[in-house]
Amino acid sequence: MTEGLVRVGSYSTLYEANLVKSELESFGIEGQLRDVGAIGANWLWSNALGGIKVQVPESQADEARLILEAEPEGEIDAPAAAVCPGCGGGHTHYYLDKRGSFLTWLILGVPVVPAFSRMVCADCGRKWKSLGR
Repeated sequence: MTEGLVRVGSYSTLYEANLVKSELESFGIEGQLRDVGAIGANWLWSNALGGIKVQVPESQADEARLILEAEPEGEIDAPAAAVCPGCGGGHTHYYLDKRGSFLTWLILGVPVVPAFSRMVCADCGRKWKSLGR
């Protein structure tokens, strides 16, 4: 009897899902990706389908979740761009701005404008273009 698979994460792009799968495989946990074909055919379906799911065997699900939730070892120095220009806070993170792609997809039927990497401050909510990514 084969063991069932359990979802340990959902990601909007194949790139993110493959990174997670590779990280789990580096710890000896074999993962599988679900809904790759549908989202690969039209990545704007990602939100509707719940993203690309990373699945692992049931017996390794708890270990996989612990690995994904763990903080990286050692101190990571934040680059100068990670400081909010509005409030000076250091609680910033990157996100992928897909609004332009979505708008051109609605108008033209093809996502002409690429998605851009931007930053947002968790303290004040300010958003700005990222220079480092």
